[in-house]
Amino acid sequence: MKYLLSMAILISSFNGMGQKSLPNKQTGEAKKVYLGVIISPDYDFRTLKNSDGSSSNDFVLKNRNGFEIAKLGYTAGINVCINFTNQFGLETGLQYSNKGFKTKDNGIPHAQPDSNLLLKEKFIYRFHYIDIPLKANFAFGNKNIQFISSIGLVANIFINETQKSTIEYVNGQRIQRTESTLANYNKIGISPMVSIGVSYKLNAKSILKIEPTFRYGIIKTANTPIAENLWNAGLSIGYYYQLK
Repeated sequence: MKYLLSMAILISSFNGMGQKSLPNKQTGEAKKVYLGVIISPDYDFRTLKNSDGSSSNDFVLKNRNGFEIAKLGYTAGINVCINFTNQFGLETGLQYSNKGFKTKDNGIPHAQPDSNLLLKEKFIYRFHYIDIPLKANFAFGNKNIQFISSIGLVANIFINETQKSTIEYVNGQRIQRTESTLANYNKIGISPMVSIGVSYKLNAKSILKIEPTFRYGIIKTANTPIAENLWNAGLSIGYYYQLK
């Protein structure tokens, strides 16, 4: 959350710069509409919190933090951006995101190995969402290369959660299974997001944007004694074409 606060302060300073140069009818500057395609490889994880403060939940939380780790995911979709000036614009869109986390490979030692005994197991938890972002974009620099920053909110519409398990036995047998569930998960989430990056004008109609982006889900994934909030940090790469 300290990261979000720092980024918000920085972006606010960009906003102030942009407002000083807002265009009006005297400048003759017209708004521009862009359609963009974005993809973002993401580093996904979660935070955990003991909701009722019980010692049993503390034990589970500590145990989970010991064997759960981050996984790779992605966000991809189509965005529409309206630039009211060269310094300020609004952006929304429709995206798919794959969030979540995974477990370490858990080795289980045995004094006398048996071919039927479990050797190690691994789980990958993938949360699938439809994302609808709404963000304000701020920019400064020359017309071809600009430094850009954004702040906004993302509505996360839950699709389902899948659990992929990989189990290996002492005898060399390896079993993989993927199961899907809808139960008990909150259907809607909200994720504040911030980004800072670079925009490059490819030609008169096309723009390429590269933006390191951070999103944090402020609504827990399910109403459970241990609150689980998903977050991801990614590198958003977008190609935008001017429609108007």
